[in-house]
Amino acid sequence: MPLARLLIATSRLRPGMDGGSTIATLQRARMLADGGFPVTLLTVDLIPDNTADREGFVQIGLADERTELRNLLQEVRHRPEILRGAALDSATAPAPAPALLDAEALHPDPLELDGHGRPWRQLVRDAAGAVVHTDFFDEQGRPLFRLPYLQRPDWWRAAVRIPVFDERGAPLGTLDGFRGLYRAWWGEVVREARDAEPRLPVVAIAEARQVGELLAGIPGLPVVHTVHSAHTLAPHAWDSPMDPVWEGWLDTLPRYDAVVWLTERQRADVVRRRGREEAPGWVIPHPALVPADATAGAGGRDPLRAITIARLAPVKRLDQLVEAWALVVERHPGARLDVYGEGPLRPALEQRIAELGLTGSITLHGHRDGAAEEARTAAVMVLTSAYEGQSLVIAEAMARGCPAVAYDIAYGPAEMITDGVSGRLVPSGDVAALAEAIAEHLGDPALLAERSRAGGAAGAGGRAAAPARRPRPGSRPPRSRRPRRSRPARSRPVRPRRSLPGPPDLAHSGSSS
Repeated sequence: MPLARLLIATSRLRPGMDGGSTIATLQRARMLADGGFPVTLLTVDLIPDNTADREGFVQIGLADERTELRNLLQEVRHRPEILRGAALDSATAPAPAPALLDAEALHPDPLELDGHGRPWRQLVRDAAGAVVHTDFFDEQGRPLFRLPYLQRPDWWRAAVRIPVFDERGAPLGTLDGFRGLYRAWWGEVVREARDAEPRLPVVAIAEARQVGELLAGIPGLPVVHTVHSAHTLAPHAWDSPMDPVWEGWLDTLPRYDAVVWLTERQRADVVRRRGREEAPGWVIPHPALVPADATAGAGGRDPLRAITIARLAPVKRLDQLVEAWALVVERHPGARLDVYGEGPLRPALEQRIAELGLTGSITLHGHRDGAAEEARTAAVMVLTSAYEGQSLVIAEAMARGCPAVAYDIAYGPAEMITDGVSGRLVPSGDVAALAEAIAEHLGDPALLAERSRAGGAAGAGGRAAAPARRPRPGSRPPRSRRPRRSRPARSRPVRPRRSLPGPPDLAHSGSSS
C-alpha cells in the first residue's frame, strides 16, 4: 500500500464502550502507524473534551504518544467559525426566527458545564418532559448550534436542518442535517492534512456506518469502509431479514473505494444477496495483537478453568452458558467459569446462577480492562453469541495459546477455529453440545497442551480468514456455505483509487446531545 495520510473516522472511542469495535479500531490505527503511515483518529460523538478518553486508552495499552485523537464538538467549540462559515456558505435561508428558547412551550434543563466551568450543552424539553432539542455552546459559552431530537434508528439520514447561531445568539443559517454538520468539520480536517503534506495523498477509513455514509463523496477523498458486525437479523442466514440501518448501508456500497470485510463468508453472503460485488471487497480479520511473550503451551494453565469475555446482554446468550455450566460441573465438580463483562442482564444471570447452585463455580467479575490476559491461564475460552462480525475475543485468546469453544454462528468462529484441533465448533443454541465441548477441554492436560499449541499457532496468524478474491465478471455470486479449512491468511493491501462521485447515547441515538 503506498504511503498516505490516513484519517480513521468513527462515531466514538471511549474506554470500556462498544467492545471489540473500539479495540479493533485502535489496534488498526497502531498497526498502521507502526507501518509508517501518519494516522489521525476522528470521532463525532458530542462530548466537550476527549482528553480523559485518550489517557484511558494509554493506560490500557491501546494508545501511545503517537496517537492523535480529534473530536468534532471539541474542535468546533474551539473554532466556532468552522460551523458559522459553513452555515453562511450553505445557500440556505437563516433558520426561521427560532429564539433560543420559547419559554411558554419549552422547558430547559440546567446548563451543563465543561471542565472550565463554561456552558457546553443544554437539553430542552416539552411540557411532557420529552427532549425536543439540544443547544450546544462554544468555548466562550455562546450559542453555536441546535440539534433536534430524533427517535429513529437511522437518525443520521433524517432530512433536517440544523440551525447555527452567531456570537450574539441570533440565527445565522442552517446546515444540511448531520451530513452538513459532520462535513463542515471533516472538510477542515482534510484541508489541514493536505496543506501539511501536499505530496502525500489523504485516505479516509470509515469504521462506522453512519460515518461512512456521510463521509463518502467528499471531492478527491478515497474512502475505505470497514465492517464490524453481522448485517442480518435472526436466524442470520445469507437471505435473512435486515433492519433498515443495514439495508440502507448496503445501498451505499457503490460509493466506497473499497470495503473491508472481517470474514470471507460475510463478503460472499452480501455478494450473493446483492447479485454482484458493488465495491472492491477485501477480507482482513480483526487486528488482534500477539503479545511478544505469549505462551502457546499448557504450562501455567488451570485445567479446570474456563473464561468468557462478553457484555451481559441478550445477544451474547450467557444464559445458555450458565445452563451448560450446570452440566459441565456434573462431569468436573471442581470446574470454574470466570465471566468478564458488564451489562443489563447481570441481575437475571445472578438469579439463575443461584437457582442452579452454581455460585461457587461461576464468578461475574464485571468489566475489566485487559481481560484478554486472563486467557493465558485458562483452559478454554467460550463464545455463545447469537452473531458476531468476527470475534476479537477468540483471536485474542488464541494469540495467548488458549483453545476456544464457540457456537458456529455468522460470522467468524468457523474461519478461526479448526474443529477438534484448536477448539470446538458447536451448533448454535445447542446447550448440551456446548457443555460437552467445554467439558472435553477440562481436566485433560495432554489434550490441553495439544490444543493450546494449535490455538497459539492460529492466533499468530495461522487460522484467520483468507484474503478476498474478487469474482470474475459474469460469474455466479459465491454461495454462503460453511467455509473450507483455509491455509494461513495473508492480508492483501488496499490500494486507494480515485473517489467515486456521490452526493448514540443521547448525542447520537436521539441526535440531541
